[in-house]
Amino acid sequence: MTLPVSCLLFDLDGTLVDSRRDLAAALNRMLIDMNLPPVALEEVSRFVGDGARKLVERGLETALGNSLTEETVTAGLERFKKAYGECLLDTTVAYPDVAETLAYFQGVPLAVVTNKPFDFSVRILESLGLAGFFSVIIGGDSTPERKPSPVPVLAALDECGIETPRTAVMIGDSANDIRSGAEAGTVTCGVTYGFRDRAELEAVGAQYIIGGISELQNLFRPGI
Repeated sequence: MTLPVSCLLFDLDGTLVDSRRDLAAALNRMLIDMNLPPVALEEVSRFVGDGARKLVERGLETALGNSLTEETVTAGLERFKKAYGECLLDTTVAYPDVAETLAYFQGVPLAVVTNKPFDFSVRILESLGLAGFFSVIIGGDSTPERKPSPVPVLAALDECGIETPRTAVMIGDSANDIRSGAEAGTVTCGVTYGFRDRAELEAVGAQYIIGGISELQNLFRPGI
């Protein structure tokens, strides 16, 4: 039996789109510009999920150890943003069945809740032809707090006109997504095809876990 829902909220990187290679390219361009060694794609995948600044900080920590200063992180962030702005659409693609699944749920408001900066998020969604599916896009700089705080999820629900969080679902590939949704009071659904593994999602108590986005249609149906 499928559960009726009033709203679906999606993480972006690792949930709707595979952006690993472009994120890694931008991070490594930043590191090379700062005369530091690049990092492997697998490492970058683990760094993603807490916003651009944290991604940069983790990349610099890998290269420099713990001898980071605020000035170094700020300088790195500026370099990273410039590099990523130039390459964010080079290889980034939507995961299989994303557009078809979003179309299935068009009877209810859909939102993106990501820690990626808003402008980058909109550019990616528009370029991939996905922006039109969403009533609301909340970026990492759209609210005072980022996931795992419930603040961005609650902001998205408010903009979607949803007064009862438990009728909505937060969908994402990381612990941050599950914690954010759970604290906001939504149903939570983890995806295993993204940047994190099933063990992380189970450890934070994801209520549902799927291996492909089309499986949402087997769990939920639009309309309360």
